Amino acid sequence: MNEVLRIEGLKMYFGGLKAIDGLDISLYREETLGVIGPNGAGKTTLFNVICGVLKPTEGKIFLNGEEVQGKSSFEMARKGVARTFQISKPLRDISILDNVVASLGINEYTGFKSLFKKSHSKETVDKAMMILRRTGLEDFKDKKAGEVSLGYLRRLEIARALAINPLLIMLDEPCAGLSNFAINEVIELIMQLKEEGKTIVLIEHNLPISMKVCDRIVVLNYGQKIAEGTPKEIQSNQEVIEAYLGEDDDFA
Repeated sequence: MNEVLRIEGLKMYFGGLKAIDGLDISLYREETLGVIGPNGAGKTTLFNVICGVLKPTEGKIFLNGEEVQGKSSFEMARKGVARTFQISKPLRDISILDNVVASLGINEYTGFKSLFKKSHSKETVDKAMMILRRTGLEDFKDKKAGEVSLGYLRRLEIARALAINPLLIMLDEPCAGLSNFAINEVIELIMQLKEEGKTIVLIEHNLPISMKVCDRIVVLNYGQKIAEGTPKEIQSNQEVIEAYLGEDDDFA
């Protein structure tokens, strides 16, 4: 398998707090990797470092073989790293369609000549509509993002991620706070992305979801990797059960 992402000796310290402490992870093309662990384990910090929001204290990050740690979030997006957030952050006062059009702009509108391009060219709108159909949002294209439910906002986050034609999709708790019906819709969408061969990293506190959709799982605790393996291997790992889950029943 081709390696898309490699993390070597990654450390992220905030004063005396070791949010990430000597982490090594590899992610391969067309793989869905789950990152789980208790609150404060370093999961979201890891996402922030990979995406360029934070510059690591130490260590290296390779994307498609290129060393990228310390690059800005904008640069990482241009390189195809798309990220969703625990708290959905759409452009709330514009339509669902325009949110996706805006995200397409990272690749559609580059350089000086882009100043003279129409933001809503037929080609761009057609691309946006294709993404909306793919994510089940076509019927809501004219709704303002601030007017739709959280379930639709989660799908909009994924739609905006798809708009940059991502090499890597990073999903930060995409099912958090959703109803069972909305959770099932998001799971179905993630499974469709898997079938299309997308490379995904998923943080998800709902462990049955991680077990269902992930090919491999990394478990973090206090910024360190305490286990790595298939969902079945993680489910039966005694160190994970003792340090994180407490009881086997939490995997049910």
